[in-house]
Amino acid sequence: MVQKTELSSASGRPLARPRGRQTVDALRKVRRASSNTRRPRNTPDLVQSCPSKFADLAIQLLLDPAVFRLRYIRSISYQRRQVPVEMLVAELGSGRVAFDIVDERPSRDIDEEGLLLLALAHHKIRLIEIDCAGIDEEPRAENCRRIWSHRNYEVPPSHKTGVVRALAKAPHRHLSIRSLSNSIRVRDPMNLVCALISQGVLAIDLTAPLTLDSIVGPRSDRQHPLPLSAAGLGRFGIHANE
Repeated sequence: MVQKTELSSASGRPLARPRGRQTVDALRKVRRASSNTRRPRNTPDLVQSCPSKFADLAIQLLLDPAVFRLRYIRSISYQRRQVPVEMLVAELGSGRVAFDIVDERPSRDIDEEGLLLLALAHHKIRLIEIDCAGIDEEPRAENCRRIWSHRNYEVPPSHKTGVVRALAKAPHRHLSIRSLSNSIRVRDPMNLVCALISQGVLAIDLTAPLTLDSIVGPRSDRQHPLPLSAAGLGRFGIHANE
């Protein structure tokens, strides 16, 4: 048994059906990606319930397209006992990864540490250590805070449909925010783009400065992924194609 709290980042709002097979296929992918999720304001707020740096790391992981699901695991069962974990565990395409924030983890003696490692290995969960300095690296930290602050921004359905249409027609389904803005005729696209990233519709390179020249793409597009997952998770020695 695993004791956990779970949060997903996509909005799940139904989209209007546009014309064109390519665009319809793109919309279906967005729906499939968000079909098992709820709006952030209607879910248990994992970010608010996590202690300090756990919340910052949770936001960064929720916004990374390589992360399919994120949980805060309090304990896991091993040899008929509950072993304390108290870590964020991300589900990736290659398996599950537990993030141990060394500056904030509870003190463990050598026996407790060994038991934890055995329990994680039993559940096929990889352990990654990270410190607060790594979580606070810029511009990733500020980008994530800025994007996450738009998670409850109401995106008009017509704008969301326009974004999906524009990306479906773009080479490799990638566009700069500036080009996307011109395509759907939005004067201030940053609020729109940040909201769609936080809601799990779009993806962006979180390690580069966030400007109008930043490139975005569909978060659910596995055939034409942005070169950002390796940059985001590479700091942990994790790569998107592992």
